[in-house]
Amino acid sequence: MRWGQGVRPVTGKRYNSAGEDPKHLEHDERAKRDSKALRQLAGALALACVAIPGALPVAKGPEGNVSDPLVLLVWLALVAPATGAAAARFGLALWPNGLAVGGTWVALLVAIAGTSERVVPAPFWGALVVFGLVVGGYALGRAFERKLAAIALLLVTLALVALPGIPGRFGLPWSPTTAATLLDLSPATLAVEASGIDWMRTAGVYGPVGADRLSRSPWTPELAGPATVLVACALWGAAELVRRRKKELNY
Repeated sequence: MRWGQGVRPVTGKRYNSAGEDPKHLEHDERAKRDSKALRQLAGALALACVAIPGALPVAKGPEGNVSDPLVLLVWLALVAPATGAAAARFGLALWPNGLAVGGTWVALLVAIAGTSERVVPAPFWGALVVFGLVVGGYALGRAFERKLAAIALLLVTLALVALPGIPGRFGLPWSPTTAATLLDLSPATLAVEASGIDWMRTAGVYGPVGADRLSRSPWTPELAGPATVLVACALWGAAELVRRRKKELNY
């Protein structure tokens, strides 16, 4: 044996079997945890800022331009699933960071609805729909684990929001049955009607969709909000089971 081989310095410190100081290792682990927590917090803040375009002042009020809760609702319904998928892709934990994004949006929507001249009868239920869409997007992002999952979800959501009115803008509206079905499938319809706003009577929907021809009933706010969250939570649970099954098969 060479001189010094296997000999630990006598400094009064305790070392493990690998000759490492446990206190130093504990400090490194704590630093890694703190760094990860900061990255997750930064990611959550960045995703929460996605709501800003929908909250910009667009309507004229007595004290100048103000934010329109209808615009914010449509915007959040459009970006919520993709934002949830992006949170999953970035490795954000659903609790607390993933839910913090949805919670921030809920608070923003309720605050703007409370100060707007536009009457929003049930802003909480609409916000709950948006929250559910975020969780649902997170679940899909966890299940598929694809780099472009968020972009794919954004495109799908954009299509669902735009399809009901696109043909009507060119003078070729859908048949009443098709138009009603597409409206029911639109996340924007779900979020807006869950807030108690008459979506089919708004300017951007009534003419292009031909709402006067439809006999569909709007979503019931007190049912739409909780149902969206329940379905999203079920998707999340299924996504976690899929991930666990994949790990077991790859073990």
